[in-house]
Amino acid sequence: MVIMNFFKRFFEENFILDDREPSVTFQIPTFDGDFYVLAPKLGAWKQLLFFNFLQTVIQIVCACFIYEGIVKRRGTIGSYIIGWGFVIPASLYLPFYLINVLDLRNKLLCLGSSTASSVIFFRCIEAMYGTSPDFVELSIYNYCGYYGSLVPYIWSAKTKQRERITGIQLIRSFMERLFNFIALSLVLSILIHYDYKPFEDTVELTSLTITQDLLSLGNLYNSYFIALLLYFALNNMFELNAFGENLKGLATEPLFDAPLTRSKTPTEFWTKRWNHMTHRLLKGGIFEPAKLCFKDKKVAMFSTFVASGLYHEYVWAAIFYNQEYLYDENGVCANEENCYEFKFGRVTAFFAYTGIVMLLERPMRKLAAVQWLSSHLPTVVVAQLLVCIHLPVVKWYGGDWVEGGVFNDLSIMFVLLRKG
Repeated sequence: MVIMNFFKRFFEENFILDDREPSVTFQIPTFDGDFYVLAPKLGAWKQLLFFNFLQTVIQIVCACFIYEGIVKRRGTIGSYIIGWGFVIPASLYLPFYLINVLDLRNKLLCLGSSTASSVIFFRCIEAMYGTSPDFVELSIYNYCGYYGSLVPYIWSAKTKQRERITGIQLIRSFMERLFNFIALSLVLSILIHYDYKPFEDTVELTSLTITQDLLSLGNLYNSYFIALLLYFALNNMFELNAFGENLKGLATEPLFDAPLTRSKTPTEFWTKRWNHMTHRLLKGGIFEPAKLCFKDKKVAMFSTFVASGLYHEYVWAAIFYNQEYLYDENGVCANEENCYEFKFGRVTAFFAYTGIVMLLERPMRKLAAVQWLSSHLPTVVVAQLLVCIHLPVVKWYGGDWVEGGVFNDLSIMFVLLRKG
């Protein structure tokens, strides 16, 4: 009871209202009006960091249980009963339990509630089917360390332990975090000023209708800005976990390897440069087990695409989980803006689209025009063309985050430049 009261007091402030006072006010020649700077709310960062620590404890406790109950008994009926019958269902329920108990209302924290669930769910499947990375299962120490974070560690073949980070690597990681923090602050400042719609656009943020308007310039321009916002937002949130591990002295794999500037093919974009963390989860927790079960790589790939879509739908459900406090005794929402309900299927449709793009890559690569473009254009231009291929349907992925207020809740944690 004492611990629960501490948690409730710690998370008492909800950070859903941006009531910050200007830290600095200034004027820019040739521009009308005043500009002002809003400093980030440090309390929101404290909650996020403590929430990550709390989930890390849960993850490590589960790792001990899974190691003893599943890894050491792999292949037995009991291991599958423990995994599919207890651990997997409990992991899926965990985010909603945490949101309710801690009364989380900031949507970024609600997004963070799926961290422990993701680690336990996918790595429990790895444990049942023996698809964990090398050296992870050599000892309970290694296994608990593996569960310590969503971030993929770099494992040393020599020591069979997690590699240590060098001072130069730590400085480089810090500079990258600083750059992405500033970049996200600027992109948020611009898009919030224009209410996330700098250009005239007839395509709704939450629409799943396929019309020629998807190819309109207004939709493409606005979708490009949303794509930039998604990239820097995800980069900041996920790489922050990596930087936390770096501060502990542990080396981690890069999660985003310049996908917007160095990608040469759709497959390279999605499998090697964009969100390597989720790619690792799906590979070890879905693709490899499916390949073992079905003995068919194509079936495994299809299963992974389906699982990826459903996984993102699940995370969206946690983000937009509508708690009881939002409704009166008659079940009517007191504020419709807070009772946003995402449409199931939009994110899955987006990943189905990306899957089709990747399937078309091989036949399209044989076309003379494509070969000429890939060999003559700079890599950064090719990468931007790859981004443009996805722009018509970017709102299927990011529209809910704009309409549902995720970016507004996120902005409280960053520096904003506003015009009075």
